[in-house]
Amino acid sequence: MDVTVGIPTLGRDSLYPLLRKLKTWKDVEILLVYKGEVKTKDYNRAIEQKDGYYEEAINIIFRESHSSILLITDDDAIPSDTWIQDHVSFHERNEKIGVASGVVEGKKWINYPNFTFQLFKDTVYMEEYDHRFKDYVGYLTKTGLSVDRRPHDSKDLEKTLAIAGVNMSIKKEVYSNLSVPEYSIRGSYNESLIAIEGIKRGYHSAIFNRGKVVHTGEESLSRTDQEWLTKYLAVEKHTFPYAVNFFLKIDSRLLEDFSRRVQGEAKTGLDLALKGILHNMDPHSFREELRSIYLRLKEEGEKHHNH
Repeated sequence: MDVTVGIPTLGRDSLYPLLRKLKTWKDVEILLVYKGEVKTKDYNRAIEQKDGYYEEAINIIFRESHSSILLITDDDAIPSDTWIQDHVSFHERNEKIGVASGVVEGKKWINYPNFTFQLFKDTVYMEEYDHRFKDYVGYLTKTGLSVDRRPHDSKDLEKTLAIAGVNMSIKKEVYSNLSVPEYSIRGSYNESLIAIEGIKRGYHSAIFNRGKVVHTGEESLSRTDQEWLTKYLAVEKHTFPYAVNFFLKIDSRLLEDFSRRVQGEAKTGLDLALKGILHNMDPHSFREELRSIYLRLKEEGEKHHNH
């Protein structure tokens, strides 16, 4: 199988050891989508990203990749020596898995809607979107959230929407002609949207217990120790129904009913998602709404911090 490794990067120093490592694999195309500058030639193709955020970078990678398997990782990740081979053999063994995530060691991101799931888990709001998600651990609810019914095991294979962008492989049948909505500031759930598109195309998404990547670093798009940013991430993750609605239609009445019963960041996110769906907002306009929430929370956080 031919392989492309796609890496969105801001040209951080951590990129260089990663590229040196990837270079040791033969017949693997390294595709960078960069902002800023890249001080190396250890790659096959580099495309400058002129504007936008993480989702734009992913969409460029989809457009530019033509390999049977596309692997995506972060510029501060450390893949194991067998990373690529593990993913390739997993795809060869599992032809109906379209999107896969290997083992990620390091600080995990928090799936904030799981707190909402705990409060509402026996209600219609948390039922599976449809029968296709019955055997998924991380699944899509009728209200368009991605939640985990239990912690993930370290089994050989578990179907889930909880795919990690730092360690993700996608079959060409899933990523070709795909673009994810450019709706968020922090790239929330772009992996789950890819998985959902795969499901629409007749494939599954799963995690497996090989293909390890070490992801250290404290701050990243989806991980933070700052309180205001934690609040923002909780809001953004609850706007997911808006993005899902581009792939699978969300029942806006059920969503409205649900948003009346929640509070705090969950409500802020769900209300915005509902507004986006009802007003047919385009993703970039939706992102502007998110940006104003982001800036407000940031300002409040900084005020609080300075007192």
